[in-house]
Amino acid sequence: MMSAPISLVQNSFARVFARKGELTERFYHHLFKNMPEAEGLFHGDFMVQKEMFATMLAASVRSLIDKGSFHDVGIALAESHARFNLTATQLQCAASSLMAALRDVMGDDLTPEEEGAWNEAVTRLAGMMVRPG
Repeated sequence: MMSAPISLVQNSFARVFARKGELTERFYHHLFKNMPEAEGLFHGDFMVQKEMFATMLAASVRSLIDKGSFHDVGIALAESHARFNLTATQLQCAASSLMAALRDVMGDDLTPEEEGAWNEAVTRLAGMMVRPG
């Protein structure tokens, strides 16, 4: 990613993260609506899952400034999700669900430029999670 989109994501992150509870709720709403089979992948304490999601989102945003760190976060996410054998289509659905959640929660609080930068970052991260082969 170029430095301008990275700055847009990082500068808007405090506003987004301040609403992380709503964001995670909307993300899973969209994910389960668009990919109902995903709901069966989650067992145990769903609140813990939501916290892990928010933590990984924060780590991903922090790592954007350094290409190597962002790559490492993407690899870590790919490894932690490998047992699910997610397809590129499923990962794109998850990326689309996150973008829909951002629009739901942030509305006009995100500029079109910020939304575009978030979309670029989320799409890149989802792409790194696709298993080779």
